[in-house]
Amino acid sequence: MMDEKFLNRHDAMEINWEQQKVLSNPLRSRLVALLYEQPMTPKQAADYMGKNPGTIYYHIQQLLKHDILEVDRVNTEKGVVEKYYRAKAMTFKNTEKVSPPGHVDGGTADMYLSKELLAQLSKELGDLFFKYGHLSYKEKDHAEQLPYTIEFLIKEYKEE
Repeated sequence: MMDEKFLNRHDAMEINWEQQKVLSNPLRSRLVALLYEQPMTPKQAADYMGKNPGTIYYHIQQLLKHDILEVDRVNTEKGVVEKYYRAKAMTFKNTEKVSPPGHVDGGTADMYLSKELLAQLSKELGDLFFKYGHLSYKEKDHAEQLPYTIEFLIKEYKEE
């Protein structure tokens, strides 16, 4: 049976500025995505991501401390305790953020992409803009429309 957490995949978890800062690291974003799909131990996550277990453990502890992750289960075998962590959500909405006047909707995502995936994403976003421009033209005589500016921005993440 499908886990209830997966039924509303696009429901955003409400977060504050401190939590947003913790999530703004692309490695942590990738870790949250991984642990949303499947609970794992820090060692399993490190192996899957090809990263140092100590580094992953540190990031998991930061995400746990800021209530982004939770302990899914604890296995104890022959005196060894294994904690499996799960992300509480896949998408997040900062309730403390005040939108500028006229802002209707938006979002950001921090992620790692190859040049090929970046090109594919950019093309698909362009295709999506074209699709909705076409759909808006087709519906113009059948529905009230308001003018909007829709934009996207892809910029390199600069690690501190």
